[in-house]
Amino acid sequence: MGGEPTVVIAEDEPDLRKLLVYTLESEGYTVEAFGAGDDCLEHLQTEPVPALVILDIMMPGMDGVDVLERIREDGRLADIPVVLLSGRGRESDVVAEFEADADDYITKPFSPSELRARVAHLL
Repeated sequence: MGGEPTVVIAEDEPDLRKLLVYTLESEGYTVEAFGAGDDCLEHLQTEPVPALVILDIMMPGMDGVDVLERIREDGRLADIPVVLLSGRGRESDVVAEFEADADDYITKPFSPSELRARVAHLL
């Protein structure tokens, strides 16, 4: 591995998780992907700090907003840019997620080019 930035993903839907991994790895990022928020959070707390985290908002158990709150409370992780993914795209939903301290918000469905642009902008 060179010095490529690491992106950590939590997305419970397997096909979308594969698309996220493929899209970001094709851009040269190192990607760690998890199907559950608690597994993602455990990884974040025990591994080197990644360059970016992408969290699905609606996951069983610990959802993306719960993980985001825990990231922001952890001094070692607090400054990581976090992108939230959601199928909810109403203005009130987007505003609520930014108020939860997300750095960006992507509404599903999205194109791979939109994902690449948003990640590149944050990094």
